[in-house]
Amino acid sequence: GQVFSLIRIPEYRGIQTDKGTDPPDKKNMKPSTATNPENGLSQILRLVLQELNLFYSRDVNGVCLLYDLLHSPWLQALLKVYDCLQEFKEKKLVPATTHAQTLSYEVVGILRETPKSPETQELRQILQAPHFKALLSAHDTVAQKDFEPLLPPLPDNIPDSEEAMRIVCLVKNQQPLGATIKRHEMTGDILVARVIHGGLAERSGLLYAGDKLVEVNGVSVEGLDPEQVIHILAMSRGTIMFKVVPVSAPPVNSQKMVYVRAMTEYWPQEDPTIPCMDAGLPFQKGDVLQIVDQNDALWWQARKISDLGTCAGLIPSNHLLKRKQREFWWSQPYQPHTHLKSTICECADTSNPACASWGSLLLLSQGCHLKSYSAPSCLWIYKSFQFIKMQMFLCR
Repeated sequence: GQVFSLIRIPEYRGIQTDKGTDPPDKKNMKPSTATNPENGLSQILRLVLQELNLFYSRDVNGVCLLYDLLHSPWLQALLKVYDCLQEFKEKKLVPATTHAQTLSYEVVGILRETPKSPETQELRQILQAPHFKALLSAHDTVAQKDFEPLLPPLPDNIPDSEEAMRIVCLVKNQQPLGATIKRHEMTGDILVARVIHGGLAERSGLLYAGDKLVEVNGVSVEGLDPEQVIHILAMSRGTIMFKVVPVSAPPVNSQKMVYVRAMTEYWPQEDPTIPCMDAGLPFQKGDVLQIVDQNDALWWQARKISDLGTCAGLIPSNHLLKRKQREFWWSQPYQPHTHLKSTICECADTSNPACASWGSLLLLSQGCHLKSYSAPSCLWIYKSFQFIKMQMFLCR
């Protein structure tokens, strides 16, 4: 900051911007009175200007450009602003009075007793104007430094091992909370399982997945089941107040949004494994979905591309969907189709295990039953082949 004020020394003002004009004579240079002569930066700047004069006389490239830059109007305006700020910093503003509003009331009372005149009436109107009263009130507040909040002193008997709690207040206006809860398997605590993208809890930025619930509207949730806590939330109207123990490190969703097209349909009402049926997102084959959260390995958060302004919903993840498909395939009973003809050459040697195994695979691929194998073996080969077909389909 000091360099800006040092540039404004008289030697600098005497420099001409035209290339053909001689620079100021070094003999006529005088120490600056705008700055402290004992300042080392001022002496260094004068030496630099003297060196620039030598370069200026030699017509060195760039010196004229530097002169033009230092002599530009915008730099002069910037230096003026800097000087004003420096002058303001050096001055310590002290209010003339800390009770300007009380003084205004006294003046109004005196004006009422004085003879009426246009000047006194105008002054009374100004002092009694609401905006002027508010201005004087703000002045007294700043002058008395009454703007800082008064907090009660901390008690001395606070245990060091006590967990820090956070009070979260949400206003529920005919909309879901946008969060699911679960019970910790080891401790039995009620935790926030997930925060739905676009919901009330996510928009507030006060609840995170992993936060421990302690109280809901003044009711302790210790020892309660998640269903009982959900009932308390469902019965709440208007403002909901949570007392939570925040998670040590809030989760950060660093994954990019992904758009997928559904190749099947999904109905949350028919899925008994979904964590929250009301939070599920139904979709049909051909719908384009926007995946907004993949932090959960089993349940993703998504919304339809046609309803991007709505709250996200839960859908099975890719891993869970493949697992469901595998369970579905292995749960289907074996039903051979005897009306299909075999493609095995009649001369195939079924006594050879390799030939018989390959022939069985071809027969079973068409739904034929090989009599030379037992029913459990044929069923195992059939399901294995169907599983391979499914994996090939999923990899496409």
